[in-house]
Amino acid sequence: MRKTIIASLSALMLCACNPDTWNLDVVGMFSGSSAGIDQRIDDSFRYNAERGFPVINASSEEYKVYVCTDTHVDRSRTNWELFINAYHADADCPLAIHLGDLINAQNHWDYMRRPLDSIPVNPLKKDTLLVVAGNHDLYFNQWQEYAQRWKTSTYYAIVKTPAGKRDLYIFIDTGEGFLGKRQTEWLEQTLTWANTQAFRHICVCTHTNLFKRDSSQGHTSNMPLEETYALLHMLKAHHVEMFWCGHDHSREISNLGSLTSIIVDALFDREPHPAYMVATCGDQPIQYRFVELTPLVD
Repeated sequence: MRKTIIASLSALMLCACNPDTWNLDVVGMFSGSSAGIDQRIDDSFRYNAERGFPVINASSEEYKVYVCTDTHVDRSRTNWELFINAYHADADCPLAIHLGDLINAQNHWDYMRRPLDSIPVNPLKKDTLLVVAGNHDLYFNQWQEYAQRWKTSTYYAIVKTPAGKRDLYIFIDTGEGFLGKRQTEWLEQTLTWANTQAFRHICVCTHTNLFKRDSSQGHTSNMPLEETYALLHMLKAHHVEMFWCGHDHSREISNLGSLTSIIVDALFDREPHPAYMVATCGDQPIQYRFVELTPLVD
């Protein structure tokens, strides 16, 4: 408890000293002030029903997926721009994934979008960046802004190869640190359907860690134990190959039988060890490597 109080006071002092966080919703750091999971599910499902789910065409049987998380974009966005430039320049990359905490505080969405808007888009790739909401994207009563820009946070996407092989990427909203009943049911139904479709790879992507490492993220450190047990059972029972998340700002790889869970490093400019992941998807099990960037802080 004492450590939590000290950490909270330290955070407030940092907010007071840092002009990028003067508009920080401190109350929201302890009790979410954004739309709850039911409204986010309603908004996401409504969009999914109207627009369907993305189908992305890869140019070959083996392709790359660039994965980043926790950019916490504000006035400083160097690492974010490096990531964007890297996946845009890679002809073997038909999509990129952001695992949440896109922004750092209120009114930072324009900082997030501006690099995307200024970089010429390869017409064959259509700038396919898929995202999921993190806790920082919700703390500051930002769901409506998130939904306006990114449309949905619970959905799936299919990547199709020239030979007709298909890989499935499922995105679930754990921005408040839990799944909720309706989203859990949707995930179960989606995975049950996926097991009838002969997908080559199935990956589940979200923000919050599958296992709690510490209490550094406060009340959103991980999902309730009941949900963790249910989710882990579901992932393994339905032959999910990869579970990708962020949130903890520190890389961790857990091999759980046929399931691999990966916490991807943070890409925040003020992170001492920023990195992103590049996954290679082909006929063999998914391979992955990490691209470590030069720290921008001492």
